[in-house]
Amino acid sequence: MDVLLIDDAAVLRTVFTRIADALGHDVIAVGDAAEGRRRAAAQRFSAIVVDGRLAGYDIGRHVGALRAAAPHSAVFVIASLDERALVARAAAAGAVGAILRPFRRAQIRQALASLEPPPPAAAHE
Repeated sequence: MDVLLIDDAAVLRTVFTRIADALGHDVIAVGDAAEGRRRAAAQRFSAIVVDGRLAGYDIGRHVGALRAAAPHSAVFVIASLDERALVARAAAAGAVGAILRPFRRAQIRQALASLEPPPPAAAHE
């Protein structure tokens, strides 16, 4: 699955990318919102994962702009457990879910797997 990660913290971009790569996903990681929107509009991504606290951006407006630039992509917001209001604003703007900090492999796997179609039903003989 092709994933766009937008996070201004280099260490978090590295950690997320390593985990997602190990799970078999292709990640393009960028460090600012403007570059993220440009990438989202130029390339088709299955998922866009965006830091909910991206410097200088309101998460609701940012998710809305990403959804407008890439309506075919599912948007996830990165948040801390205590940032329920941030997650709610992102969801109201079209985010499909949240990935909580600190990242855990199982969380990233579950979030991205939620976008994959279910396997075909077994044929009955």
